[in-house]
Amino acid sequence: MHNIPLWASSDFAAPLPRGPGNGESLTGPTFDIDVEQRADQPTIARVFGSVDLLTAPALQTCVNDHVGSATGLVLDLSGVNFLAASGLTVLADTDRRARQDNLAWGLVASTRPVLRPLEVLGLDVSLPTYESVPDAVAAVRATSLTS
Repeated sequence: MHNIPLWASSDFAAPLPRGPGNGESLTGPTFDIDVEQRADQPTIARVFGSVDLLTAPALQTCVNDHVGSATGLVLDLSGVNFLAASGLTVLADTDRRARQDNLAWGLVASTRPVLRPLEVLGLDVSLPTYESVPDAVAAVRATSLTS
């Protein structure tokens, strides 16, 4: 058993969570979405951190706000370090809606924390998955022009 405290505290402040065994405090956001919109280009939503039960609703809201755009949506998950079942549900629901409403979208999945769950469920072949943002943008643009 390790003698590493899980909490750092002072006499006057509430305990602060610490990183997993490295002695550093957890700082900064653990989840964020950066949305980039340019004329005549698909909207690019870059997701950072963990997509889990707590953060999946924010991802769903972002997707709902942008998947219907006339130029399409690229969802970049290359900054995601954990993808839970709730995040996979958002992706599957997005694909179902895109197919039903003839919407253009693409998913950038290039890291193991994202690829592995997609592969296990077979979603890597059923979702419009690309290795890079430029590849996804090109595919979404081509799809949105023909729609």
